[in-house]
Amino acid sequence: MLRELRLGSLALVDELRIPLDSGLTVLTGETGAGKSLVAGALALLCGRKADKDLVRQGEDCAWVEGLFDLEGEPGQRDRLARLGIRVGADGMLVLRREIRREGRNRVLINGLVSSLALLEEAGSLLVAVQSQDQARELADPTFARRLLDDQLPDPGARKAVAECWEGYRDLAAALATREQEEALAREQLDLWSYQHEELQSARLREGEEQELSESLVLKRHASRLQEAAAAALQCVAEGPYAARERLGEALAALQPHAGKSRRLTEVVERLAAAAESLSEANRLLDGFLDQLELDPAGLEDMEARLALYQELQRKYRRDTPGLLGLQASLAERLARQEAAAGDLAALQASLADARGRLAAATLELHEARTAAAMDLTRRAAELIRPLSLPDLELSCRVSLRLDGQGALEIGGKRCAAGPLGADDVDLLIRPNPGESWGPAGAIASGGERSRIYLGLSLLRRAAAEPPLQLFDEVDAGLGMDAAPPVARLLRRLSAAGQVVVITHLPTMAVHGQVHLQVSKRVTRGRTLLDVRSLPEQERVMEVARLLGGEGYGGDDREAQQAYARELLSAGKITRQAAS
Repeated sequence: MLRELRLGSLALVDELRIPLDSGLTVLTGETGAGKSLVAGALALLCGRKADKDLVRQGEDCAWVEGLFDLEGEPGQRDRLARLGIRVGADGMLVLRREIRREGRNRVLINGLVSSLALLEEAGSLLVAVQSQDQARELADPTFARRLLDDQLPDPGARKAVAECWEGYRDLAAALATREQEEALAREQLDLWSYQHEELQSARLREGEEQELSESLVLKRHASRLQEAAAAALQCVAEGPYAARERLGEALAALQPHAGKSRRLTEVVERLAAAAESLSEANRLLDGFLDQLELDPAGLEDMEARLALYQELQRKYRRDTPGLLGLQASLAERLARQEAAAGDLAALQASLADARGRLAAATLELHEARTAAAMDLTRRAAELIRPLSLPDLELSCRVSLRLDGQGALEIGGKRCAAGPLGADDVDLLIRPNPGESWGPAGAIASGGERSRIYLGLSLLRRAAAEPPLQLFDEVDAGLGMDAAPPVARLLRRLSAAGQVVVITHLPTMAVHGQVHLQVSKRVTRGRTLLDVRSLPEQERVMEVARLLGGEGYGGDDREAQQAYARELLSAGKITRQAAS
């Protein structure tokens, strides 16, 4: 619920704090006193368009702030969490909207800078401002469908359609992708086959190119390499001055004395390591000379093989690992194309099966909605006709959305379907006998729309409604005698939340648990708006003023005040009986 509404530098407001409570709150005031400013401030917290002219004269920034207590609203907290808005352990949430005369406006949620789009989503979960622009929602093509779906006894039908639609959509996308892939592959198939055959016949092997390069060097310079290796071997291991021989003599001379000097020991260790390295070098030179191929046979084949690698690398612009990867990729593409016919057939069969399941689920939802529409029509009429609309007729009509190119066939007719089914739901009214039927949002007057919407609001699931609902001029066009049924409906609505109603009828005002009065005052030459909660005696005076507006008692203030007390007493008894 909204604990407090705070305004600053907004139109006639300098700084104002309006405490609010649960139940039904009525807001009254003289014409032009600024009642609509309160409704407008709440609308700003719902993301409505902000006019820079709202900034008070002489100020640079106007602001509206709502302090919400959501401790007892787990459903609203969950919905906010899905928007990424975290509510603290105390359940408090602060929405703030700043309007600047120059520069950009600003939105803050719990002190953090946010976006207008997020404020609009969050505000719609917390506040519903119902005014004579009700046509905007009543005329929304989805309103009647959402209202009807809230009345379905089992939400499983909607869930089944959503799940079937998701499966059908995914399969349709997979089939379209596979068909596109197959068509592209058909165009490229000859090229892919040629390239794969060329690479496969080349019998490429990773590392072979380097081996060929080394082998070619050896073959081309075998004679000189042999001479160099033999000369080196002579120096290392053969002849009277071979390095191995001389190094062995040095070690033999020093080893008996190694333990007598640390430095001498280090020299012996280094000579031993050098001797080991020379032995290894000797072994490698022997092996090199044994394996050295002096015969130039096969040189041309090796050069041709290396040239093949180089040619393929230039042609495909990749190194050997890249060529091997391309060969594997081409093999995979060719294999996938060979399997395309079977894949497409399997996807088409799966899609047909999914279409059948979707059609069955959609038909079941259509039948459930059709059945619920009759009950909705009856219950809505029972609620709305007492609101000074005795001849109102309502009809909630459910019809399949026909489309000759639609994906589903239901009852022998092609229909356009989606995650919400294939139904168009229309809320039609006939205000008076003999008139034509028409959409509720189009042919009802402003006051009628507000009362129709009020009655429909009671049919909505409580969990889906914002904690605070404000009704502006819901009693427009009504006389005093017609207001009590509207008030009783508002009181029923407020039992599960918080309702604020702006009214000019005394018979409406006496039903509020809290009575707020809007007034203007002039201070130091500036007009200021004031909103305050009326104590009992001042409430009598305000109801009497409203009675005067209705012409009751003429200028007899005492008679007006006496009647006001009677109305307040009756309203109190009615409230106590209802509670």
